Amino acid sequence: MDKTLKILLYIVLIPVGLIVLFYGGFAVLLIGMDQASYDGNEIYVGPIDFESVLVKAEESGYDISGDARLNESTLIEPGNVEALEERFENDYMVYRVVFYYNENTSDDTYIEFCKYEGPEVIITLWNPDHPDVSDFPDDSWMLEMLGLSLELNETGSQEVLERLKLEGSKREWGAEVSTNESVDFPAVYAYLNQSSTSTVVESGMWNDEEFYRDRTQIGYIAYVIPEITVSTSHKFNKYTLHVSSSGFVRADILMHRASAGRKIPEDEYQAVFKEMFEKLGLHEEKVNEFEFEYNPSVW
Repeated sequence: MDKTLKILLYIVLIPVGLIVLFYGGFAVLLIGMDQASYDGNEIYVGPIDFESVLVKAEESGYDISGDARLNESTLIEPGNVEALEERFENDYMVYRVVFYYNENTSDDTYIEFCKYEGPEVIITLWNPDHPDVSDFPDDSWMLEMLGLSLELNETGSQEVLERLKLEGSKREWGAEVSTNESVDFPAVYAYLNQSSTSTVVESGMWNDEEFYRDRTQIGYIAYVIPEITVSTSHKFNKYTLHVSSSGFVRADILMHRASAGRKIPEDEYQAVFKEMFEKLGLHEEKVNEFEFEYNPSVW
């Protein structure tokens, strides 16, 4: 091989080698960071003393986070609704309220009231079939929903509607405005109850209610109740319980780094969760009801 050919070969091989080294090292890094995990189902453990569970979790030295206390500044205050106070028993607040517009249209147009983790109420008009909200609902319906939900007079409702229409003309999707007005939730709940012929209630880690009039959905409410996450470490793996004040619990495991493809024996992870249940004052035998979906997480 002559000298010129060798030089050309080196010129080609050196950058190729650097590229292989770079991407090979990057792949090794990704593999080293990859983690396997277990996602558990939601089970009902029965009525619980939520405050007692919280105290025992703290006394046991577990890591605690989550919505142990409901944040009134970022959620809708429910006021006094007797039916809901009986249903939840413990504290609850409202995350989201939706009214569906179903007059002379098959579109799922709706108006939503939600704080989205901020102090102001966000009013959103949305139609998934027409994201530019090119076809607003009838003014009369909009004014009724705005007046009812925010306890506004006709003038106040008209001002909010005009702001929504203006925003809708500027955006390529939906229409959204904010307001310092509070949602009159007792009035909202009374209206949906009186206007519906049936409801569907979902209870568990997620709590919501759908309102129907003759099989057509007219409303939706998402509720938030106290919930905490309780975590501990065992053999460098993170074990977590999500405990709801309504007595529902969900479990998951995040294995240590570079654990992709590895597994934990069933008796081992059950023993860890049973110990956690015992320390929290929950019935240990309930751990046997968990079913886990294993994720090897190869990226």
